[in-house]
Amino acid sequence: MTKEEAKRKKIEEQVERWDIFARIIPTVFLVVNVLLVLTEAISFETAFWTGLVLFGVTAVTWWFWTLFTIRHLVQTLNRASKNLAEVRTEFLDVTRDVEAIKDDK
Repeated sequence: MTKEEAKRKKIEEQVERWDIFARIIPTVFLVVNVLLVLTEAISFETAFWTGLVLFGVTAVTWWFWTLFTIRHLVQTLNRASKNLAEVRTEFLDVTRDVEAIKDDK
């Protein structure tokens, strides 16, 4: 597996984890907090501030992860664009060579 393939696979796995995180954690957090507030284990204010802090940490973490992932995507697209330009140049060279061979016959 090349370094590029490993990076792509790592990003795909991270996207899957973020997807699961986004689906499950908010629901679990709400259920647990409702139960804790209803049983008066914690106050509503404590549940609110805990949720606010966790939301902030999640948002900042996701933001930086998104920036790094977009940077990787841009680098990959730039490499692909350069490679396509090289292939086009080589294709034009081969086309000229083939036409020159045809003209010689």
